[in-house]
Amino acid sequence: MYNNLNISRKGIAKRSLSITCGIAALLIAVGCADNSKDAQTTPQPSAAVEQSRNTADDPGAKGALNAGIQAVKDTSSLELTMALKQDITVDGETSSMTMKNSGSVVLEPLAVKQKTENDYMGEKSAVDSYLTSDGYYMYDPAAKAWSRMLADEVPKIKATLSDFQIAPAKELERIMPYAESFRSSLSDGSLVLDYKGSGSDKAADALVRNLLRSTMGIDDMEARVRDSIKVSKLDYRLVFEEKTGMLKQLVADAEMTIEYDPGNPSTLKQSLTIDYSKWNEAEPVIVPEEAKNAPEVMPLDQGLIDALGEEGLEEFNP
Repeated sequence: MYNNLNISRKGIAKRSLSITCGIAALLIAVGCADNSKDAQTTPQPSAAVEQSRNTADDPGAKGALNAGIQAVKDTSSLELTMALKQDITVDGETSSMTMKNSGSVVLEPLAVKQKTENDYMGEKSAVDSYLTSDGYYMYDPAAKAWSRMLADEVPKIKATLSDFQIAPAKELERIMPYAESFRSSLSDGSLVLDYKGSGSDKAADALVRNLLRSTMGIDDMEARVRDSIKVSKLDYRLVFEEKTGMLKQLVADAEMTIEYDPGNPSTLKQSLTIDYSKWNEAEPVIVPEEAKNAPEVMPLDQGLIDALGEEGLEEFNP
C-alpha cells in the first residue's frame, strides 16, 4: 500500500491518514437500533455466563472471554458506533485524522447501513452508505447526491469488512491466547478486562497488529513496512454485560512507530472506541430507491493514487 517512497514525507503522512480513513469507513459499519422490545429476541444469559456466576463473582479474563464468545457467536444483527483518532508524526510534523461512524449490521444476508464523518486536519467530509447483496450505495450530504459503486467492486468492498462488526466472536477468539495478560474486574453490572503494556511483550504486538488490520489494512502493506511496526504502548479494555455476556465496549489506545521511509520511523498514535448494543435487534437495511438508480462510480485504488501523486489527488478529489 505504501510503496511509493519518492513522495514527500508530509505527503506520506497525509496519504497514510486519508487512506486509513477511507479504509475504516468501509471496514467499520455501525448501527441503527430497533426500538421494539421483543421478549424472544432479548439476549438471555448464556450457559457460560450462568456457570461463571455460580462458581465465582468474577470469572476472570478467560471466563469473561469464553462467555462473550458464546453470547455473540450466533448473532443475527447488532448496532455499534465507532470513533477512531490517529496522529502521525513525520520529521517533527504531526498530521491528524478522526472518524466517527454510526449504523447497523444485519448478518444473514449481509447488509450494512452507516453514517461516516471524517476530519483530516480540519478538512471535513461525510457520507451515508448502504452495503447489501445487490450493491454498495453512497450519499454525499454536501452535494445532496447519490452514487453507487461499480458492480465488480462490490465483492472487494465486502472482503474488507472487519470481524469487529460481522464476526465479533472471532475477534474475541483472537484475543483468547493473551487472556492471561488482562486484568479482570466487576463494575456496575459489567465484567471489565484491562490490558496495559509497554509493547515489550508478545501480547501487545499481536493485539495491536490485529487492530491495525481493521484500521489501516496492514495485510495489504509492503512486507518491509508491515515488519517495521514496533509497539511502544497499548491500553486495551473490553467491557461485557455481566448478565448476558454480550460485548458492550472495546477501547484501545496504542502508540507505535512505522517505517514508511527506510531508516526514518514515523510515530503513530491511535485511539479506537467501539460501542456495541441492540444485539439481535437491528432494523432491516432498506436501500432508498434513488440510490438504486444512482450513477456508477469507480474507487480510487492505490495504483491510481500513486500515479496522480499528492497534488493530482487533491485535484481529483478536492
